[in-house]
Amino acid sequence: MLTIPDRWWPCCLSEPRLPFLSLPETSFQLGHPVQVAERLATLIPVRSCDAVERPSPARPFRCHTGGLRLRGQGHFRLGRRSLRNLAGRTLLYLPPEPWRTSNDAMGGITIRLDPALIRQVGLTMAGPWAAPEPWQALATHPLVVELGQPSNPVRFERLYRLMLFIQGLLLRQGGVPELLRLDDLLLRQIVEVLAPALLTDRAAPDLEGSGCAIDALVDWIHAHCHEAISLSELEQRSHYSRRSLQYAFKARFGCGPMQYLRRQRLWLARRRLQDPGPECTVSSIASACGYLSLATFSRDFQRCFGISPSSLLAQRRRSWKGQ
Repeated sequence: MLTIPDRWWPCCLSEPRLPFLSLPETSFQLGHPVQVAERLATLIPVRSCDAVERPSPARPFRCHTGGLRLRGQGHFRLGRRSLRNLAGRTLLYLPPEPWRTSNDAMGGITIRLDPALIRQVGLTMAGPWAAPEPWQALATHPLVVELGQPSNPVRFERLYRLMLFIQGLLLRQGGVPELLRLDDLLLRQIVEVLAPALLTDRAAPDLEGSGCAIDALVDWIHAHCHEAISLSELEQRSHYSRRSLQYAFKARFGCGPMQYLRRQRLWLARRRLQDPGPECTVSSIASACGYLSLATFSRDFQRCFGISPSSLLAQRRRSWKGQ
């Protein structure tokens, strides 16, 4: 059994690192806590102890806890309520109050969540007409979300895939690139699992007369595309719900807002390749424009401009030498 000191758990997801209780590759090896601890120690400090089945003392927490079980199952008690967190079948959501747990040998992902961020992101996704009271209630009640509920398998799969993707970044790079704003994406995925009824899509809005708001948002994207921008920030700035903003961008540009942002970053990369510094490389420009894969960047760039980024960079440097 592995435990992580409380001081290493972030109180919000905007931290540069997202610590995980255990990793899928190692969760099958919980009989060897030393091996697991050695792997986890490359990311965050851990301490190991004997695997035993006994209740943990009730402890107060200031943050909400979200838990996805990958192996085994957990039994949690909050006052008179008893909750079961089953491997691969539930998402456990605990408010910041004392609880006790009795578990078998288990492995999973645990994230401490700032309740204010859950409310803020949920209200932003729902749109300016959303009532705040249901989101406030969500922040004060424990919840177990069952995989078998309608549409939940798809939501669970998206959440698992995102967590595995983040884990891969942590293993390969030791951190999560801020430009990608995966913290916001992860919060949005969690909100979709916890409160789908509060995010019920409404009919497409009448977009007549909304051009000024979209024009202002597009101008802002052009000026700030080199910065870390999240979908929630775009929704807040436009005062559109997630669905309304998607409708508006697809009607205007034929793509969603994040796809439009990616296009602008490709244009930014093109400008930098046309005026490169002495230490400039295709890899450094791709990374600065939010790409993790050089192959993906080269493919997207070629598709957009009809020339590979390496060829464009080589052309510019040859033209300078000829002058």
